[in-house]
Amino acid sequence: MVDITDLLNNLNVKLKGKEQIITELFDHIKAFQMKLQLLCRHLSAGNFAHFPSLRDVNVNLNKEFDLRFVDFKKTAGDMELFSQPFSVSPDSVPEHLQMELIEFQCDTELRPKFVSLPLRDFYPHVSKQRYPQMRKNAQVMLSLFGSTYICEQTFSLMNLNKIKLRGTLTDSHLQDILTLSVSKLQPNIQSLIKSKDQLHVSH
Repeated sequence: MVDITDLLNNLNVKLKGKEQIITELFDHIKAFQMKLQLLCRHLSAGNFAHFPSLRDVNVNLNKEFDLRFVDFKKTAGDMELFSQPFSVSPDSVPEHLQMELIEFQCDTELRPKFVSLPLRDFYPHVSKQRYPQMRKNAQVMLSLFGSTYICEQTFSLMNLNKIKLRGTLTDSHLQDILTLSVSKLQPNIQSLIKSKDQLHVSH
């Protein structure tokens, strides 16, 4: 955008020149339009020669992504094994997984389940005894998650609870409230009551 703005500013200066006749103004506008068309063609082809600012942003953004998401590159093979176990080449996985992966890929009962179920629902159907390494890899992959949403949700809940319970809130109470608020576990109250030997009712 900065590069286009520079071109527009340059055109603006040319159009404000003193004692220009209409044909000169038209020449400036026509040249500007041709430059825009050239820039559009270059952008479509991925050529940033006339976009030094965009090129710098692109380079810096790529470097930043490489730094921030280096862990993804390290686990790319494990993620592919987890998400595409029937299409991964056994040669591309670590040696301790190769034989097990071949057995896994030849298991005719697993393939239809893999096609019909979401990944998180598929792996519980994988035998722990027959495919321990595949299960272990799946458990690791399923335990990874993006933390941004969880952090934002927890921060919002903390602020909400601090406002509602301002006068009576201690640090330990806040921690307990946040733990319950962000947990997806749904307690089975009836089962908890039955598991107690005796139910004590407050008077």
